[in-house]
Amino acid sequence: MHLAKHKQTRFVLTGGHVAIPCGDCHKESAEFQPKPTAIYHWKNLDCTSCHADPHKGQFKERMQQKRADGSPAGCEACHSTKSWRELSGFDHSKTTFSLTGAHRATACMNCHKPPNLETRLINVDFTAAPTKCEDCHQDIHGKQFANAGITRCADCHNSMKWKPSLFDHDKSTQFPLRGAHQNVRCGECHKLTRSVDSKTILFYKPTPKTCEACHGPAKPGSPALQKGS
Repeated sequence: MHLAKHKQTRFVLTGGHVAIPCGDCHKESAEFQPKPTAIYHWKNLDCTSCHADPHKGQFKERMQQKRADGSPAGCEACHSTKSWRELSGFDHSKTTFSLTGAHRATACMNCHKPPNLETRLINVDFTAAPTKCEDCHQDIHGKQFANAGITRCADCHNSMKWKPSLFDHDKSTQFPLRGAHQNVRCGECHKLTRSVDSKTILFYKPTPKTCEACHGPAKPGSPALQKGS
């Protein structure tokens, strides 16, 4: 009965609002005297009329975006009444850090770190999230590729896969891969390991460049050596 009548008002109950007791919104106000009475009419029906902004103004400009009727979108610029966690209105690709590849499956909390070891995003400063690979990912190469103390992951890797899809052995090294060498696994040549901070790290330099260093000395009269001969 109450829901049917509420549909005739300017504020139709949908999603989570359907299960809210009337008294949670229609609270008594002392502004009505001599007897306080419940408020049933508001000039402003924005979410912030009832809900405090948990983001402390971080998305003020976004919340000012207009709905189809010309009113500010408010919290609904990102959220819906279905669930607070339902973010159908938010498009990460329109931020300064578009989610691509493996980042699409990364939990928000892995980049947007809550303060004080909290387990919720309620107090997160979303604008403080790092935008460079090296700000999130540890240098697993023991700084052997560091420049000015910083290893720039994006020089070799991208978010589609961790394998060095951007690395060009012919252009970036002094040993272009030719012939049968193109089909040799990296680990067949790069075997040097060192201990860095108690971790065993594969070092790519120095790696032998002469044939005999990998294949052994040539025998008199033998044909050109091939890998594995």
